[in-house]
Amino acid sequence: MPRGPDTYASMTALYADPNNVEGTTYAKRWLRHEWRQMVEEQVTDNTETEKIVMAIHGGGIEAGTSEIALATAGHHPATLVPAVDGYALHDFWLFEGLLPSGNGDLHVTASNYDEPIATELVENARRCISLHGCKDTQANGKIQLGGLDHELRDIVLEELEAVEIPVEIATNPMLDGSLPDNIANKTRIGGCAQLEMGTSYRGSLFGINTRPQRKNTTNAQFWLLVGALRRSMSRV
Repeated sequence: MPRGPDTYASMTALYADPNNVEGTTYAKRWLRHEWRQMVEEQVTDNTETEKIVMAIHGGGIEAGTSEIALATAGHHPATLVPAVDGYALHDFWLFEGLLPSGNGDLHVTASNYDEPIATELVENARRCISLHGCKDTQANGKIQLGGLDHELRDIVLEELEAVEIPVEIATNPMLDGSLPDNIANKTRIGGCAQLEMGTSYRGSLFGINTRPQRKNTTNAQFWLLVGALRRSMSRV
């Protein structure tokens, strides 16, 4: 999370800056599963895949969110091998800062996040988990949980509490994910579950907390969190 106002007013402005080069300054990773309807009068198309996990400030911007997002979507962050835990695979969107330092300059707040691919992905999803990083002083020792999908938010709260991960419903308007313009709230039901995780907590999920090594050194606490989020997604 940047220390002050965003450098760019939108993703359009970020992409328009010639100093930002995909593959050097930033990376985009996404997956949309094929949706199909093969049964007459089927109400929805493959509802089990109409879910997305987002890390809109991944890579070096809000460290650790990329790895958590990939694993929550059902893909090992190092190998991308699909999970075999019996839960579904989900769509995902990652925007990742690749700079050796200063990745906070690539932070565009969620309510100004006019990324066309990400927007299409989330608008075609029914449910969304959006993963963010915040400062320890903002987190107050707990995951700050928000978003406008109160059903999923409360399920995530229940699953995190069940495995004794400190969490609370966010009351800080900077963290509560309550703005309708928040890209993650643009799902087909008009909401998401948003997690804001402190710097120290995110660091505790990896043996080596660097961008190259996080994906290779996920620990038991990382998988405890991921398991709770995957169970949450299976309940909606």
